[in-house]
Amino acid sequence: MNCVKGLGLTGIFAYLFYRSKAAFIFMIPLALYMADRMEKRDKEKRKQKQSSQFRDGILALSASLRAGHSAENAFRDAVSELSLLYGKEERMTKEFERVTLRTEMNVPLEQAVEEMASRCGIQDIQNFAEVFASARRSGGELEKMIQETVQTISGRLEVCEEIYTMLRGRQYEQRVMKAVPILLLIYMDATSPGFFSILYDTGFGKLIMTGCFVLYLAAWIVAERISDIKV
Repeated sequence: MNCVKGLGLTGIFAYLFYRSKAAFIFMIPLALYMADRMEKRDKEKRKQKQSSQFRDGILALSASLRAGHSAENAFRDAVSELSLLYGKEERMTKEFERVTLRTEMNVPLEQAVEEMASRCGIQDIQNFAEVFASARRSGGELEKMIQETVQTISGRLEVCEEIYTMLRGRQYEQRVMKAVPILLLIYMDATSPGFFSILYDTGFGKLIMTGCFVLYLAAWIVAERISDIKV
C-alpha cells in the first residue's frame, strides 16, 4: 500500500514538474524512498499501539496475581481482558494467547514470554521478559516486579503522548505547507492552461523546474526530520 502511495506521489511530481513519463521512470527511486519512510512511520505507530496494549495486558496480569492466581492463570486472565478491550484479532491479544498455548505444551512460562518479546521486537516487552525470567528463576516477587514495569512503561508512554500532542499542530502545519506548492501548480494549470509551457518545452525551463523540485524535496526532508523525534 505504501509503495502505491509512493508511486502515486511520484507520478504527481513527474507530471507537475516535468510533464514527462520518462521523468517518472527516473524518479522511481524517489518513490521507493518515500514508501520506505511511510512504512517506517507506520511501523513506529504500530509499536506505540502495541506498547500501550502490552501495558494494559500486564496490568491485568498484576491484578490476577494479586487475586492469588498463578502466573500461568494470570496470563489466561490477561488474554480475556485484552479480548474485551481490543478484540481477539489484535496483535497483543494473540501474543498473550500464544504464551498460554505454549505453557500448555509444557514450555516454561519465562521461555514463552521471551519468545513473545523476540517476535514483537519492542523494547518494553524485551525488558519485561528479562526481568520476568529473572524473578521466576530467583523466586522474586512477580507482582512487585510487574507493578514497577507498568510504572516504567506508563511513564514512557505519557512522555510520548505529551510530545506527540505538542507536535501534532506543527505536523498539521507542515502537511499544509508541503501541499501548498503542489496545489498552486494544479490551480495555475487548471485556470491558465499553457501558462507554464515554456518551463516544460525548453532546456532552461526544465532546469528551473528541476531546481524548484530539488528545493521542494529538500524542504520536505528537512521538515520530516525536524518532527521525527524518538522517545
